[in-house]
Amino acid sequence: MLFVRSFFVGFASLGLLSGAALAQAKQPAPRPAQPQTTTQAPIPVSSEPETTTASYGAWVLRCQRRQEAGAEGRFCEVDQSIIPQGQQNPIAQVGIGRPLPKDDLRVTAVLPVNVTFPSTPKISSGEKDAGVELVWRRCIQGGCIADNVLKDDMLRNWRSETADETGHLVFIEANGRTVNIQFSFRGLAQAMDAFAKEK
Repeated sequence: MLFVRSFFVGFASLGLLSGAALAQAKQPAPRPAQPQTTTQAPIPVSSEPETTTASYGAWVLRCQRRQEAGAEGRFCEVDQSIIPQGQQNPIAQVGIGRPLPKDDLRVTAVLPVNVTFPSTPKISSGEKDAGVELVWRRCIQGGCIADNVLKDDMLRNWRSETADETGHLVFIEANGRTVNIQFSFRGLAQAMDAFAKEK
């Protein structure tokens, strides 16, 4: 009797499973969900170039169109890559510009990562020039960045230098050695005049 009951229960369950399988086989398989695509209008291309560069002697004026604080504008800087004679890659870079249009004019130096902390890098036009002492901001993989406000009288001094006048970027390496990297002021006055027109 137990055997018969278990047999019928097993058979009934088998029948239910088979019927469910049969019913499932007769229904069409559900289609995979199609990804919903939203068509957005392409952003119009401005007739103004996004990035421009202009060379003035040893200096380059770089301008870029970008959004800042919800408003689009041109942000510019004047810079010089310092490349030693016989080399292809720069060992340092000096730049002058404003992070935002209302900010003070700043001078920035990008130096190799093998620098000493604490230390104070300095940019000047020679021994008689007090120069600008820079403040370290951060180090990234490509170099260490230092900057400070560039006062009007210091900029006037640098702009008035003759074409062959040499600038000095002085910093201390990790081994304690003082390094004096030289660069040129040639073309700075013209580059800063063009920079002023971009405001």
